[in-house]
Amino acid sequence: MLEDLREHLSEEDVVRNKALLENLRRGGSHRTPQVGSRSSLPRPPTSPVSWHDYISAEPGRPPSLGRRTLCKESRKYFRATMAMSLNFPLNLLKLLNVLEVVAPFKQFHKLRDFVQLQLPPGFPVKLDVPVFPTISATVTFNEFRRMSSFPSSLFSIPSDFVEDPSHFPDL
Repeated sequence: MLEDLREHLSEEDVVRNKALLENLRRGGSHRTPQVGSRSSLPRPPTSPVSWHDYISAEPGRPPSLGRRTLCKESRKYFRATMAMSLNFPLNLLKLLNVLEVVAPFKQFHKLRDFVQLQLPPGFPVKLDVPVFPTISATVTFNEFRRMSSFPSSLFSIPSDFVEDPSHFPDL
């Protein structure tokens, strides 16, 4: 939900801003218009609200003391896509464990939450979930091999290894 508070703008300002945004949406000029000085808006009318009315108002719903506020709610819906495989040798719990490692990054909570929803049968071999309006998180399993097919030497720690305690400060 996005609140659009514009009580400090004149009607002319609102119209000009809408025209500028529409021009940008259509791929028009990205130049910022020259902003000159202008006179201030007229002072709002004196509020009929008393101090007692103001402090005794319902929490989160104070009475308006200035100009009438204009609030606008806008919602955007984004699509997530996934590809499921009935023959994949992992289960969903294993994927959630992998996502648990990524969970310290708050943007990936949406991906993790999505995976925890009631999914169709199978294992999600590809997930594409919007994290921000212009950024999607994609998890894809292109090639899967069981751990037994890797040589154990890949997982041995070198004898000269020294752990840097400041490398992962959040863990």
